[in-house]
Amino acid sequence: MKKIALVVFLLLLVFSCEAENKILEPSLTKEKIEFPSKELDQGEFMAIFRNQTDDSIAFNLIMVSNEITKDPDSLDYCEGVNALRQGSQILEWVPINFNFSAIAESAVENKNDHPNLISYNLPVGTYLLMLVDSDSCSKDNYTVFNVKENKNFEGN
Repeated sequence: MKKIALVVFLLLLVFSCEAENKILEPSLTKEKIEFPSKELDQGEFMAIFRNQTDDSIAFNLIMVSNEITKDPDSLDYCEGVNALRQGSQILEWVPINFNFSAIAESAVENKNDHPNLISYNLPVGTYLLMLVDSDSCSKDNYTVFNVKENKNFEGN
């Protein structure tokens, strides 16, 4: 009887647990950044930045607004991106990861302990993920996404 109760308990435990951590895999090259989503339901997630080049690639994650921007892809962020690349500060933008270096996938020794894995807990808002060392600014070397809610921050 104890064995049956233990098995039932374990089954209930397994099926009642919900996988909350979502792992996103943005892809980076020297001139292009691809983020897998334009809108995240939850600000708590993990990301493995996949760098398919042979060199490290620096990137920034910036909070552009603490409110959700309607249709953020319609806006041009190049003026702010170029200012950050030249070392200027934009008072309205909050750096989350600043000049983080994603190492090349070929240099990753242990895929189970990936050095480009970052855990985020972002509040509601609009975020800009941009390459640091690109020569010019285009929508290929930055991407914008919204975080719709985060249960860990009050008022969401």
